[in-house]
This record gives sequence, structure tokens and C-alpha cells, in this order.
Amino acid sequence: MEDQKNRKRVETGGILFALFIIMLGGFSLFYDVSPLTALLNLFDLWPLFLIGLGIWIILKNVNQERISVVILSVILIVAVYSAFPKEQPLYEYADSREIPSGVTEMDVVLNLMFGDYTVGATSQALYQIEGFQSPANVGVQTVGSTAHINLSLEKSFQIAERSHNEYMILLNNRLPMTLTGEMALSTCTLDLSDLNLERFVLDSGLGTFKITFGETNTDAVLDMGLCTGTIYIPKSVGVKLVYSKGVASLSVPSDWVKSGNEYTSPNYNTATYRINISMDLGIGTITFSYI
Repeated sequence: MEDQKNRKRVETGGILFALFIIMLGGFSLFYDVSPLTALLNLFDLWPLFLIGLGIWIILKNVNQERISVVILSVILIVAVYSAFPKEQPLYEYADSREIPSGVTEMDVVLNLMFGDYTVGATSQALYQIEGFQSPANVGVQTVGSTAHINLSLEKSFQIAERSHNEYMILLNNRLPMTLTGEMALSTCTLDLSDLNLERFVLDSGLGTFKITFGETNTDAVLDMGLCTGTIYIPKSVGVKLVYSKGVASLSVPSDWVKSGNEYTSPNYNTATYRINISMDLGIGTITFSYI
């Protein structure tokens, strides 16, 4: 008798899990959306799962497990359907800001999530933004001679939409700059070659990226999670790369000299410009290449 009850519990769990997998795959095809997006959105529906768990416990104790399976199946269908993004109107966005009087340097923070982003340079303004989808949240504060800019282009889990954010961000190429970027579930193309970049920090989660450095003296700190990316550097620039290696695959130009957990380009001591990179590798593939 006890074995029969255990078998029923296993069958109940198997039925619900199979139903979940079928719906996840079916809705992913129908809405043309990654299953990962739905899984993330399901976290916002946790009260619904608590209700389902309570119903299952009550009906199990009164020997009505078949009814509980039906009710749990309905709750699961509603939850998975609600987690998938539906068609939403597109939000077009454009913004720019002139250089404030007395500003001689920039401190920029970019929060880039759920989208396709391109970062480049402009000589016309402090920054320019063009794109569509989730409205951008831009904050600018001038402290002394420094303009502090916070560009949040993050898509909320609670406002799921079928298409990602798509933005082009142009930053002033004359002012010395510190640039900090946080990237997750995104594809980013960061053309830093024309920026007056003194310090660059990138915290990258799940996603892909392409970074192009220019002829500048730059200190870079790269924290790589589960991502794939290519980093382009001018051959005239000296490079020192210090890394802590996870399980990621790291590829560098064949003429770089390796010593312990450090690579150095052959022209590092003689180059006019030097880029010093500290990298914490996670999972994925990171490739360094000459322009």
C-alpha cells in the first residue's frame, strides 16, 4: 500500500513536470521568446505556487490527489502562460545633453540588461542616446569639474516584452572618462577606440560582447561571468593582462609573452600608450585580437 502511494506521488510529479516542459517549449516557439526569459519571469509569480502547494497538501490529506493534479495543472498552465511576454507597444527614445559649463571630465555608469547595445563616441554633446523599447532612465549630476552620468537601460522582469531593448549610446570623445558597465542577458558592442578612456570597468553576466580599445593609456577591470566576447586592441598599444582563470577559454595573440597568470605584449615597455587589464574569468570564451 505504501509503495502504491509512493508510485502515485512519483506519477503526479512526473505528469506536472512533463506538462511544464511541454508548455515551456510550446510557448517559446509560439511567442518566439527564449525560455530563459519565461523562467526569470516565473520568479515574480511565487505567490501562485504557494497557493498551489497549499491546495495540494489539503487535497492529499483527504485522499483527493487526482483532483489536486487537475487543479495544480491549471495553476501551472496559468503561471507559464503569464510568464511569457506578450506583444507590447514600442517605446521610442532619444536624448542628448550638452556639456555643462566648467566640466572637464566624465564618470559614466551604464546598466545594460536584456537588449542589444552599441556604445560609441560623439564630439557634439556630453552624450546622445537613440533607441526603442523600455524607457531609459538617465541621471546627470555635476560635482566640481566632473559630470556623473548614470544611464540605466534595464528591462524589468515585470514588464516583459517580446523584443529586447535596442539602443545606441554615444559618449563625448574629448573629455577624460571613467566608464563602468554592468551587462547581463545582452549583446553589447563597445567601440571605445575614439573615447578618452582612462579607466574601464565591466561586470558581465550572461551575454556576448565585442570591445574595441583605442590608443589610450587605460586601466581596465573585467569581471567575466557566463559570457563570450572578443576584445580588439591596436597593435601599437602595449598590453599587460593579469587574469584569474575559471573554466573559461582564453585566447591571446601568439606574440604575447606568458609568465604565470600574466600576459605581456612584446612592445609593452616601449609603446607610447599602454592598457593594463585585470580580468576575472568565469565560464565562456574570451579572445584578444589585434585590430
